[in-house]
Amino acid sequence: MSTMDAAGAGQSQPGVSIVLALGHDSPYLAEALESVRAQTYTDWELIVVDNGALHPERVRALVAADPRMSMIMIDHSATAGIARNIGVSRTSAPLITLLDDDDVWVPTRLAEHVARHRRHPDAPASFSGYWHMDADGNRFGVDWRSRQTPAADILRGAAPTPLGPTLMFRREDFIAIGGHSSEIPILVDFELGLRLALRGDLIYIDELLVGYRRHSSNMTSMAPANVRLRRRAMEDMIDRQRWAARGRKAPDIEQHFSERLVRYRRSEARIAGADLPRQLRRRHLGDAMKGALWGLRRAPGSFLRGLASTLVGRLRRGQ
Repeated sequence: MSTMDAAGAGQSQPGVSIVLALGHDSPYLAEALESVRAQTYTDWELIVVDNGALHPERVRALVAADPRMSMIMIDHSATAGIARNIGVSRTSAPLITLLDDDDVWVPTRLAEHVARHRRHPDAPASFSGYWHMDADGNRFGVDWRSRQTPAADILRGAAPTPLGPTLMFRREDFIAIGGHSSEIPILVDFELGLRLALRGDLIYIDELLVGYRRHSSNMTSMAPANVRLRRRAMEDMIDRQRWAARGRKAPDIEQHFSERLVRYRRSEARIAGADLPRQLRRRHLGDAMKGALWGLRRAPGSFLRGLASTLVGRLRRGQ
């Protein structure tokens, strides 16, 4: 690890590499980059991997404002995983973190992570809590927090899987797991968090260090089509890890992922049941039917409990 301290004086190799894959024009990019420049830990390099921006000259102008930032352009058909893998290959620091174009960091984010990795040099990754903000940057909803747990609890779904933009990970562990899975179109950072947990316990930082922006054009929106796509992708992702563990003859890991699949299906089936009355009230009959069929096939008991909870709640409110 670089010996450079928070004041920025040290060796030529940076302490942290930051990779930002940019697959579109982003109205939030300047704010995201400014939150990096505001970091109290200044021993970093940042590379923007343009795999889809319509106006790369605007991105280049933003990056040119800081000598620690650079930009490369790659094939616009590349997935986020491919773009990030290329970005990592063009950087050199022993610690790596990801930045999404629509998120922001608190000024102490890098310093907090680097301090934890210095205390736990063998930890494959660290992660933190985050807050939600809307398209205008207004904070809303419930903050996301976790707790320090064994990696096995993350693998089996008994503890939350860290959000990709809250992770900082060791380069050697990223290389050991083969980097991002290049073919996955969505949830690529979620899958990365799972595979990093296969390397050992992740270090949790109980601070809200990242502002996670929710808006209509990202995959975390609750549009029914997005929900269905995420459910299919998540099931496939978990099942693939279960199959891979079986191939490695790792029965404990295989059991962890089997348990996780059951937990996931129960949780999502309950959500689908709870959402059914809302879809029917809005006369979204197709979405209502698809959600109901998914929930009833995966975990009928959980689906019915979710539906009952919504109906009972409405009765109590006199609706």
